[in-house]
Amino acid sequence: MIIVILCLLTYKTSEEVNFNGDKSNLTHDFGILDKSKKSLYKYTFRYINAKYDTIKVYGVKDGCDCTESKVKTGLYFKNDTISVNIKYDPTKYNDKGATVKQFFLITNKSLSKFDTILPLTLKGNIK
Repeated sequence: MIIVILCLLTYKTSEEVNFNGDKSNLTHDFGILDKSKKSLYKYTFRYINAKYDTIKVYGVKDGCDCTESKVKTGLYFKNDTISVNIKYDPTKYNDKGATVKQFFLITNKSLSKFDTILPLTLKGNIK
């Protein structure tokens, strides 16, 4: 019963991706964002370092002033989980319609075609 409750609490609030070449889960789609009901949307990207013995995380950069992101900087060892916590405020600039926001995880290892910068994306449709 406790496991079922924990699964329900974490459903659609986080996702895990292995640093092993599969980057299909680097985007999270909120779907419809109703800013009249909720002004702050949160999501946590979770990554398992399955590729490197160690990886150093320097930080995460926001692509916009309407977003806030946090990550614990420092060394992560093989099979450690790196959590990137994201907050998005669609009321900050009165966004409407389809929206896409990017964040950039900065490390010392090659993670993407952008070398040591891994782009993360949130999207949704604001009404």
